[in-house]
Amino acid sequence: MGGSSSSSMHSWMHRGNTLITFFGTVAAVLCLATTLTDLRHVYTMPDPQASVSLAEVKRLAPMTGSKEQATLTFSMDADLRSVFSWNTKQLFLFLQAEYSTPDSTVNQVVLWDTIIQQKEKARIRLKNHKTKYSLIHPSKGLKGAPMNLTLVWHVMPRVGFMYTQSRTFPGGRLPDKYMQ
Repeated sequence: MGGSSSSSMHSWMHRGNTLITFFGTVAAVLCLATTLTDLRHVYTMPDPQASVSLAEVKRLAPMTGSKEQATLTFSMDADLRSVFSWNTKQLFLFLQAEYSTPDSTVNQVVLWDTIIQQKEKARIRLKNHKTKYSLIHPSKGLKGAPMNLTLVWHVMPRVGFMYTQSRTFPGGRLPDKYMQ
């Protein structure tokens, strides 16, 4: 009698559950340890270097309806290699224009983006580079608008928390009149 209750107590389902729970616990502890070591990297890494400037406004023109469009070029010299750690999967990097118009005090438009998956490619030098996306505003107000350029990077780890850093640079003013 004692043998039958012992075998039902340690059935293959019970043993499988114990095994899965053990490996799940080990995986959770490893993920936590990885996250903690990566947080240490974030707080001790040297400051990434970056410089961005508006090179030229190629076009500022009205569009159908009340929209306006600006086509820009920019220059960038950025060294984001210090952001990479052994746990970094990739960086999502983008450049956005920030400006205000009479009808809207805060406007942010992405002009260019890229994904960097290797530390060696996190050294970026672009001169008079055309933006990937045009600056399109839904109403009139771009003429003469002051503008800043912000370089933003999202650090995406293999395990742990994603974090964001950015640098803002003065971009000047858009032209006071349309240019086709």
